[in-house]
Amino acid sequence: MGIALAEGEGESTANLGKALDDAIAAPCINLKDNFDNSSLITIIEEPLSLETDNEGDYRTRICYRNSFVYWSGEKNEVKKTLTELSKICSGTADDLVKDTGNATYNPQFTCRPVQVILSKGGTSMITGFINQIYKFAAGIVGIIAVAVIIISGIQISLGGGDTEAVSSAKDRIIKSLSGIAILFLSGLILYTVNPTFFTR
Repeated sequence: MGIALAEGEGESTANLGKALDDAIAAPCINLKDNFDNSSLITIIEEPLSLETDNEGDYRTRICYRNSFVYWSGEKNEVKKTLTELSKICSGTADDLVKDTGNATYNPQFTCRPVQVILSKGGTSMITGFINQIYKFAAGIVGIIAVAVIIISGIQISLGGGDTEAVSSAKDRIIKSLSGIAILFLSGLILYTVNPTFFTR
């Protein structure tokens, strides 16, 4: 019985050791691909954008950081960690975590999106970064400005005779509109300098 149990445990840990095989089969970065192999590669763990762009000298793609952890050894005191950057989240690892037969090994699996940037050179990388940061910042500023205008409009409507509150709300609306105008002008300047800035 002891031998059979040991064999069973060996088989289970062997299966756990192959948890990310399906993720390995779909690599995020394929070094056999000419573009991937000759590019500068940057991985952003907190993505600025979840868009994929496979055109030009600056490309972005969304991949998944698969991390699988389990415990092995005679008393399950040895921590084993597997990690893989892949185009998919591992279905095998997820199934192994859900399998109650593996509970003694305390398997844990996480799959998080990351942004991978590939660029042919430093110039295209800098241009691409500026583009992404501008779009991200413009989106945040635009949302905040519109929210402030709406909230201030409601405060003016409900202000009644409170002239100080109404004046403060009007001031916030003017500042928000000024912020949107500056954002628009900065976009116009970027477009004038580089007409393809927003289409990359």
